[in-house]
Amino acid sequence: MQFQAENQTITIPSGDHVISLRNRKRMDITSVKSIERFDQQEFYVRTSQGILHIKGEDLKIVHLDVDKGLLTLDGIVRVMQYDEEQQLDGARGLLHKLFG
Repeated sequence: MQFQAENQTITIPSGDHVISLRNRKRMDITSVKSIERFDQQEFYVRTSQGILHIKGEDLKIVHLDVDKGLLTLDGIVRVMQYDEEQQLDGARGLLHKLFG
């Protein structure tokens, strides 16, 4: 997979999970499997390395290609954290039981 980053092309081995953050305002993520939930302050992104929880301000999707596993976000990034997958699955299971 090739990735364009400000006047240079970077080749990323297939399956590698990479996060690129420019000036805390533009984030590129590889090996994205799905977006579990999101709004302007939070994103929960399922990656090959687990659930990535992103917090910030005015967050929005600039580009998403799930087939290639690429996601680009715009906005101010304050926090990035990997969560345990069971926590999100359990929360979704409860919501699914209540509303599904």
